[in-house]
Amino acid sequence: MTELMLMVGMVCLYLVPIAMVAGSKRSKGHEKNGWLIGTLFFSWVALLLYVTMIPKTGRVKTRRKKHS
Repeated sequence: MTELMLMVGMVCLYLVPIAMVAGSKRSKGHEKNGWLIGTLFFSWVALLLYVTMIPKTGRVKTRRKKHS
């Protein structure tokens, strides 16, 4: 039983970075897909790189001017 609990814990630790990148609003589209692939292979290392390299504010939306 303890081996099963250990295995479930290890799987959860592996999936946490993937869920964090997938739910993040810092990147979109193909950029996010690349980070997800990197996180699949390198898990926590890729998450640390993602957090340090991608700006916290994400993409800045430009406002459209109103025409009078």
